[in-house]
Amino acid sequence: IVKTKPNCNQKHFIVYRGDDYCVVETYNVEKTYVFDSIIRFRIAATLAVGEASIDEFIEQDKRLENGFAKPERQAGFKLRDANGEIIPDGIKFVLQILRNPEEDENEEDDEDTEGLSKEELLYYNKDWIGINSLMNDGKDYFLHSQECKADSFECETIDDIVYLKHDGGYFYFDIDNKFSGIFIGKAVPTKEQRVQIHYDNNGDICLTAWGGRVYVACGWFETAYNVVRLDDTEKQLCWGSPMKLRLVRL
Repeated sequence: IVKTKPNCNQKHFIVYRGDDYCVVETYNVEKTYVFDSIIRFRIAATLAVGEASIDEFIEQDKRLENGFAKPERQAGFKLRDANGEIIPDGIKFVLQILRNPEEDENEEDDEDTEGLSKEELLYYNKDWIGINSLMNDGKDYFLHSQECKADSFECETIDDIVYLKHDGGYFYFDIDNKFSGIFIGKAVPTKEQRVQIHYDNNGDICLTAWGGRVYVACGWFETAYNVVRLDDTEKQLCWGSPMKLRLVRL
């Protein structure tokens, strides 16, 4: 079928197998590359413009074994908003989760927003960081994604280290928790628990564990929560994109 469709990629096609996808060479169907659904947009886009082959995908998987350079910590780090202005300690802000272009392809742009308040327009049709609780008892708050609404945050600087906070509690990684999420706790995090902030070239931020090389992403945990968590799977490290956040001052 692919060979007879001039608008199709003539070299490769992709088939879906349950939770996995598989790239197949059109003229040598025995040559395949199986990948997770989380990277399907990246794989498809790379193949479409001819930037990679199945052999290169396989070779990149092998290079994962050699590890990756860790993000470097900057001395005198200051938290800044989307406009580059410094956020002083105690100033409230919200964190927008930036969507990938592929996720917005089918979004409706002509929905009626008349009558929405200024605050509702800020949050409308966007994804934001919110707070949830596994047991709904207020003792295990963690970060997750939510649409059209946001929880507010602030920062606190202690010994030249900037900590993100919510309602008096600090962001921290629970290294013993099975889903590697970011939790909220009353105690100042230990070095092993700290959340490290990194800026990209556009002024948006990404998060890792302190001194770590694995960025947080947003994914479903046990089908119940869209959790902000470290994703250290090989496929995510090789092909997945870090979750990017835009800090919006209130």
